[in-house]
Amino acid sequence: MSEIVEVFSSDEIARRVAAVGQSIRADAKGGVFLLGILKGAAVFLSDLLRALDGDVSYGFIDVVRDITDTETATAVEIDYVSYTDIAGKNVYVIKDVVSTGVIENYLLTQLRIHSPASLRLVALIDRPSLRTVDLKADYVAFEVADGDGAFVGYGLEIDGRHGNLPIIGRV
Repeated sequence: MSEIVEVFSSDEIARRVAAVGQSIRADAKGGVFLLGILKGAAVFLSDLLRALDGDVSYGFIDVVRDITDTETATAVEIDYVSYTDIAGKNVYVIKDVVSTGVIENYLLTQLRIHSPASLRLVALIDRPSLRTVDLKADYVAFEVADGDGAFVGYGLEIDGRHGNLPIIGRV
């Protein structure tokens, strides 16, 4: 395994998660429903949940991707791990890393069918220079320029490893 270079410290992560939580709470009209995309967003959702006061609930979904075409990786199935009716709710989709935006765009389109009061995308790491679709994350903890290497730590894994690191690093 290659060396892991720290990109964001645990203190930086805590500050940014708190700031994203404050922004969401300031913008939210009423209750907040956090919908985390497994598995990379689990740790981010957990900390964000604790950073929000007031009426907050959460659930998880898994997006099964067509991995035969790595260039355009399209979602083929959405699995509601903890199904919740989102009609009339303020839904915040929590994603670990937003790169091309293809999966997120598909997911948001499918979720709109269920008539949420509002639907927002929250990214732990946003990589807008890699977008292949017209998509903008509504809330971003960290925006990074394009670069080589995968992100690990803070729930982000590579080959099932390094998700337990308290920092976000790049391999």
